[in-house]
Amino acid sequence: MTVFGKILVFLNLLFSVVTGALIVYVFTTRANWVTAYNDAKQKVVASDDKYNAEKSAHESDRKQFEETLKAAQAQNTQLAAQIQASQDEAERLRKQADTQTNLTTASGTELQKMQSELNQIKEERTRLVEEKDVQRNRVVAIQLELDKQRGIAVTESLQARNLLQRVTNLLRQVEELTARTRELEANAPGGGTGGAGAGGTRSVYDEPAKSAPPGVNGAVSSVGTNGSLAAINIGSDSGLSPGNVLTVYRGNEYVGDLTLTATNAKDAVGKFTPARRTSKIQEKDLVTTGFGTTPR
Repeated sequence: MTVFGKILVFLNLLFSVVTGALIVYVFTTRANWVTAYNDAKQKVVASDDKYNAEKSAHESDRKQFEETLKAAQAQNTQLAAQIQASQDEAERLRKQADTQTNLTTASGTELQKMQSELNQIKEERTRLVEEKDVQRNRVVAIQLELDKQRGIAVTESLQARNLLQRVTNLLRQVEELTARTRELEANAPGGGTGGAGAGGTRSVYDEPAKSAPPGVNGAVSSVGTNGSLAAINIGSDSGLSPGNVLTVYRGNEYVGDLTLTATNAKDAVGKFTPARRTSKIQEKDLVTTGFGTTPR
């Protein structure tokens, strides 16, 4: 066999080996492809299921996101409106703050003016209070002096009334003495001047009531039913006698006069003459013969 024949045989053998190898490879590949196909199909089915699940989840998430987006957009719109309203309110407040600042500045100026006026008013008030205290002290002093002068006036009035009553009593006694003197002169023998004549003419000279000693003070112990008679707690031991006139007073009020009609050692009775129609004598009213001393 030639070299060429050997080469052909070798090539034929090599081709047969390659063909067998390809057949084995094809068979092996085919068997592995079915398994891989089934496996790939299962994977595809699983991937489809997973895809569908993911798609459903994604759709749900998308729908939820769209709803959330719509809510967010609505909230954003609302927030934008609120922001605009807040900006408008802020602008209004800013303008109001500017106005308030201007007012505050004006109020500060006015407050300073009012504070100055208030300080002036306080000073005037302090001065008025001081003047009021001075005037009050003056009023108190004047009131005290007025009370003192009123007491003096009442005392002087009572003294004047007492003196007037005493003068009246003296005038009455003078008139009685004058009348008796004239009667004695007319009845005396030979028109004498009233010496100690015969026939008991001496009895005509009954002594007039003695004047009450000044400064005798007492009080009314009882009053008669008709109020015209009253008893007092002083009598002849104090120098009183019938005919004496005592002044009746109550506090600073002049009530009237009491003319004694009967006297005892420690008490006396007299007839009351009111100072006014409405004046009435009462128990514990004070009586005095004069204001030479302070009434007790």
